[in-house]
Amino acid sequence: MTFFDSEKLQASQKANLDLLQQVNSKVLKGFEQLSHLQLATLRSASEESFESAGKLLAARDPQSFTSVFGALANPAHQAERMMDFSRKVYELISSTQADIAKLGEHQAARNAQQVQELVEEFAKNAPAGSESAVAVLKSAVEAAGNVYETAQKTAKQAAEFAENGLAAAATAAGQATRDATKAAAAAAGRSK
Repeated sequence: MTFFDSEKLQASQKANLDLLQQVNSKVLKGFEQLSHLQLATLRSASEESFESAGKLLAARDPQSFTSVFGALANPAHQAERMMDFSRKVYELISSTQADIAKLGEHQAARNAQQVQELVEEFAKNAPAGSESAVAVLKSAVEAAGNVYETAQKTAKQAAEFAENGLAAAATAAGQATRDATKAAAAAAGRSK
């Protein structure tokens, strides 16, 4: 009596290697996208810095220099750029994590199926009188599967909750920054 089919074992090992290759591909793709985002952000900041320097050099008197410098040193603009960059990084990481999680879920389902097949094979070849032990084994495997599914659903709900909270916080922070900028501009306008 043998429980292990060498062809199934070889197929399982190949599937695990394929999964590892897919995860590796997703991670590298995420790093590549992050590198592109960082390069684009650096390029944009560099171009903006040179444009700002040109505007400062074009100022002919102290009043216009102060005016240009004040517009360039706008903290709200800097905060919005940082929030936008952070949001893009977060979206990239979340997308990569979701892709890898899907691969993991698929692998977990495949592993559960293999365990179920192994238990069924064991049940077919079990000696007479071991029905209660087989029933306990089947029940334990089923309970473990249910616990895993419940944990997986809970983790997904927690991730969605956290993501929604971060999105709401980012929106509120962006609105607060815009409101503060408007208030500062209005106050500056009244003081002149």
